[in-house]
Amino acid sequence: MDSIKSRLDDVLGRIKDASGNRDNVKLIAVSKTKPVEMILEAFQAGQIRFGENRVQEARDKSPQLPAELDWHLIGPLQKNKAKYCPAIFSTIHTVHRADVAEELNKRSLATGKTLDVLIQMNLTDEDTKSGIETVDELRSLEDFVLECSNLRLTGLMTMSDPWASESENREVFAKLREINEKEAQRLGLQDQMVELSTGMSDDFELALKEGATYVRIGSAIFGSR
Repeated sequence: MDSIKSRLDDVLGRIKDASGNRDNVKLIAVSKTKPVEMILEAFQAGQIRFGENRVQEARDKSPQLPAELDWHLIGPLQKNKAKYCPAIFSTIHTVHRADVAEELNKRSLATGKTLDVLIQMNLTDEDTKSGIETVDELRSLEDFVLECSNLRLTGLMTMSDPWASESENREVFAKLREINEKEAQRLGLQDQMVELSTGMSDDFELALKEGATYVRIGSAIFGSR
């Protein structure tokens, strides 16, 4: 059976090939439902960034692991869980409502921390997914986030449609990149709004070909859930 290290090395090689060895690509190892022993094994193999879907799960795991781990929230965030985030995460990928951003900012301010945030878009019209669906809504939320002193808007996030074709999903990734570029220009944030969080185990190579900078990969590293 392949070790976590060998699977991690394989994924890093595939990232390098698919991205043309771009230096702005960052791997998030999706550790949701995985025990701390497996996360520690990945860390010891050189992986630093880990993604959790649930605030509570990350809150339980993080004290059991080295402080150097960089935790990212990649699952939906409810307002009542925002209070825990500044103590755990460096980056929130799933901001999609002003009230959640407001609560995150309030809690970050209280702890003297600045959180990096990405705004989640739903570009596949799936009712089960969270996210902003229109550019008008996006602009309203961006403008709100920029008023939050302890939030730093760094880009956009989306998820592909597991039932769509490769070409359809590649269009989704390309659309996110185009929207992000236009919005960074509109806001004068070309040096800050540089992150595109797209692509998972089944489609990260497609996402990288369309400019992804964060890829969120779980099963290809840790095995299927």
